[in-house]
Amino acid sequence: MDHREFPVLYVDDEPDNLRVFELSFRRQFTILTANSPEEGLRILHENPVAVILSDYKMPGMNGVEFLAQAREIDDRCVRMLVTAYGDVDILGEAVNDGRIYNYIAKPWEPEDMQLRIRRAIETYAIERERAALLGEMLLINRLSQALHRELDLSRLLPLVLEAIHTELNYDGAAVALLDTDGGQLSWMGMRPEDEVAERIFEIPIERDSAPNFFKALCTGQPVSLQMEELATLEEPLQHWLTEVSSDEILVMPLIGKNEVIGILAVDQRSGGKRFGADDRTLLDGLATQVVIAIENARVVEALSSTREQVKRADRLGTLGTLAAGLAHEINNPLVSIHTFLSLAPDKRQEEDAEFWGRYHSLASSELERIRGLVATMSHLARGGMDDVVREPVDIRDVAEKVVALMNPEAREAGVELELKECDDLVPVYGVRDHLQQVLINLVCNAIHATPEGGSVRVELALDRDHPRDVMWMTVIDDGAGISPEHAEQIFDPFFTTKDPDKGTGLGLMITHQIVCDHGGAIEVRSEPGQGSSFKVKLPVKGMAGR
Repeated sequence: MDHREFPVLYVDDEPDNLRVFELSFRRQFTILTANSPEEGLRILHENPVAVILSDYKMPGMNGVEFLAQAREIDDRCVRMLVTAYGDVDILGEAVNDGRIYNYIAKPWEPEDMQLRIRRAIETYAIERERAALLGEMLLINRLSQALHRELDLSRLLPLVLEAIHTELNYDGAAVALLDTDGGQLSWMGMRPEDEVAERIFEIPIERDSAPNFFKALCTGQPVSLQMEELATLEEPLQHWLTEVSSDEILVMPLIGKNEVIGILAVDQRSGGKRFGADDRTLLDGLATQVVIAIENARVVEALSSTREQVKRADRLGTLGTLAAGLAHEINNPLVSIHTFLSLAPDKRQEEDAEFWGRYHSLASSELERIRGLVATMSHLARGGMDDVVREPVDIRDVAEKVVALMNPEAREAGVELELKECDDLVPVYGVRDHLQQVLINLVCNAIHATPEGGSVRVELALDRDHPRDVMWMTVIDDGAGISPEHAEQIFDPFFTTKDPDKGTGLGLMITHQIVCDHGGAIEVRSEPGQGSSFKVKLPVKGMAGR
């Protein structure tokens, strides 16, 4: 420590005392003197001071009162009282309430005074360093929180550079990342963004042209590029330092988990003191946080890429499943149509009542089946509800009409179909025909799953916890239930356990899509041998804004 960097102010109304003090310590310390408390306060307003020594007995304002006012100007100063008056009470009170750090009795010995001043300066320096470190820690913590919240690399690096330039007050800042093979640094951003930055962006810094620089980076130690050593630097570094026109560029390696991933560089192009240990410590801490943020952003970027690949693969897989299922569903009726058309020429002159009656009707029904499949796939391709008008739908009226519509089929199957509804139902915002199709599909499946003598129940109710927001439409049967191996497949396209002539396996898939289009969800509860429950959750207000 150079103690002369920390000014010492001595206040005494005796000129001889001031002269002796200055002559005794001017070689060891930077000495300021004042012959009155008022002059001492003026000096404090005009100059930074580390240590203040004041005589106690002075006209107008004593030393304790002066030091109390000095504390209000700068409470970091170390304040000491020099007195020949042994008033223990006064001194004790002044020490206890913080107005003075210590006191020195007159007459003082030069060696003792010098030691006390040194200790006072070191106390001041330690406290200043502690405060600076605390401020840097708070700043790093705040910047770290901001950095770790940003997971997009394109926005993260400008945030880093702006923080270094404006928050840490470095004239210039730059970030460069190593490419995949570690052979070149690619500039990712600079502050300020000016013509100098544009020219630096054109300087390639490669391992082949700057091997010593890359070797130094790989050791994980900071690298100082200094103008006074310009001739000894490698060519790209010379160009970089010359363009910045700074006495020094401090380069901090960005050290990842396994290797250096890039550099963080700062400069003081407007002049000022060289970078010291404090700068290196501060930037080292910031570099660590920057690396964590960059690696987090890269992980998120990789996950996003992987997620997109999975989605793409899933779409391709779904498309393949749809294509295979559709081909299967169309091929079956095509066999009947093809057979009828192949035999038709030979039957033109024949009065074959069975062929022109039953076979013709079968071919026509199969053709209608294909038309229905094409219409369903067209509906799915249009994206569900994007092209339809939404309006308030009376679910009670929909359910009553569906039950009336499905009752003949239920009676034919020997199944009892009933509707249970509460009194305080409210309309649901959506598409009436689509919601009716949902209920028809679920009731139809429930009837087919229920053995003769069983029952199917449709229940309508508002959510008990959120009656203004959610309605439940539930279809319950006491059929055979869904086996565990089929539970995850029931909403897959073309999956069905029915006979080929009784279902395409698209009903539940379309039901699921319609419910999702309305902002709802389907909950399925089933146990083999204990029936099934399909609970449709519908937001009363539907999909807001659509």
